[in-house]
Amino acid sequence: MTYPQPPVVDTIVKHAIAVQIDNSKQENNQFLHGIHHIWTPDIRILHYDGFELYRFDGFLPPPEFMARSLCGFALGQLRLKRFDAAEAIYADVLRRFSTTYAAPEALYYLGVTRYRRDPNGDELLTQWANLRSRYPGSEYRVKQSFKELP
Repeated sequence: MTYPQPPVVDTIVKHAIAVQIDNSKQENNQFLHGIHHIWTPDIRILHYDGFELYRFDGFLPPPEFMARSLCGFALGQLRLKRFDAAEAIYADVLRRFSTTYAAPEALYYLGVTRYRRDPNGDELLTQWANLRSRYPGSEYRVKQSFKELP
């Protein structure tokens, strides 16, 4: 199981307050229905006001789980306009987890983060060029491909 692994625990504790809801208990049905829960594990990253900042579901081994969780924490920071924090987390994903499925997402949003901080800079296109070369078959490479349309 992924959650009890020490590096996974460290990642979660550094960025969030973990809450586990047992979907086999009747008393949790109303809450689970309210969030439209369909599959386990169901990972939600929520703002303190309950707004959902990021989600993913299904089992992932520790490195993939850590990378995906970090992308979620970073997107949360980006949504809250905490650009320095988002950038640091995305850079961490790319440094430690560059071969995971989440790495292209981190590179895509690293460019977005830098653009949102400074729309006059060229970091968005620079990072997306890196994305094209490093992860040419990724979903996030496709997402940025509109820039190549005639």
